[in-house]
Formats: sequence, C-alpha cells, structure tokens
Amino acid sequence: MLATLKDYLELIETEAIKDGLADFRLAREEFHNLTGKFEDGEPWFELRMTMFLDWYLLDRPGPHGIAPTERFLTLRGHELDSAEHAQMEYLTVTLRSVFKMIEVKDDVLRIEDLARGGHWLVHSLMPTVGLEKDDILDTRIVYFNGRPTVGRGTVLHLREANEAIEAIVGRARAESMEPRVLIDHLDKMRLKLDRYSNVRIQHVYRYPGETPF
Repeated sequence: MLATLKDYLELIETEAIKDGLADFRLAREEFHNLTGKFEDGEPWFELRMTMFLDWYLLDRPGPHGIAPTERFLTLRGHELDSAEHAQMEYLTVTLRSVFKMIEVKDDVLRIEDLARGGHWLVHSLMPTVGLEKDDILDTRIVYFNGRPTVGRGTVLHLREANEAIEAIVGRARAESMEPRVLIDHLDKMRLKLDRYSNVRIQHVYRYPGETPF
C-alpha cells in the first residue's frame, strides 16, 4: 500500500533506474546547468537533491520521450489499485512555480503564483513556523490525498530579495519567458547567494543574460 508521496516517488525512481544510472547521471548534469551545481556535503545538498529528484521523476522526458512518472503508468499502472492509479495520474500534472505568501494558518498556505497568475490554497508538508506574509518561495504544487500540497524541495528566498525578484518576474512575464526558465534562473540565483553570502543581493538577483557580480 502506497501511503506517502515519498512512497510513490521511490516506486517511480526504482523503475526509472532499473536498467542503470547513465540517464540519471546525465539528468543530474542537466539540472546542475539549469539551477546551479551542488555537491554532497554542502549544507543545501539534501534540499537540492530533492528538487532534482522531483524534476527528474515528474518533469524531465527520459530516453523514451516521456517523464518517468508517465512511463511507470504505461508499464506498471495495471499493478496499482484504482486509488493508487488515480494518485499516480495526478503526479503527471504537478505545477512548479514561484509564489508569494498571502497568508499562513497552521499548515495551510494561501499563495499567489507570480509567474502565471492566480491564487492557491495549499497544505504544506514543510514546517510553517517562521513563514510570513510576502515571503517568496519556489516550490511545486502536487495534488496528493485529495488536496493541493507543497513542501518537497521548497526554496525560500530572503525577504531582502523580494524587490529584485518581483522586478525580474514582472519583466519575464512581459517578455513571455517560459515559467520553467524563470524558476530555474531564480533557483540558480538563490544557490549562488547561499554560496557567496558576502555578495550583495542586487548583484546576484539579475535578469537572465545580465552580467552577474
């Protein structure tokens, strides 16, 4: 019986790498290029690895042209009961974006999608202590156990970067930048700020193509 989101993702991962790790390693290099390189032993390794795994399993087309989640359904969907099958189908339509906090109430967040527009009321898998109105975070919405859920692989930006981020997002929307490109860029800048904490935020949070610090 699959009970948690982790259970589903581990099942998909097992199927995805059963023939070897060559594509997994290639995908990790692609993710490094998109969102910044991270290594084992760094303070942010676990978070970034979770982000990578979600991207690898849910978004990235594999060697067969579809994401591992979709391929699992094609090959082994018949092994799941009806509820598990429905949940696995929901995992094929997750939403990764940049959000602004509107309200925090216990483990429920009201958030605004800055990249696409619209508001969400979501259940949070991560601790909400310390989260405040106007915080900006990059995260993924997954429909799980009958409700929109966030928490795995969530990148929280420093509040001091809000003005710069909103300027970048506003320009990106005006220029019709694909949201996935925008989110990758924001994640890369946040990692750069983690690595070079002595650099001023305005020198790190720049529009794609502008010369960084």
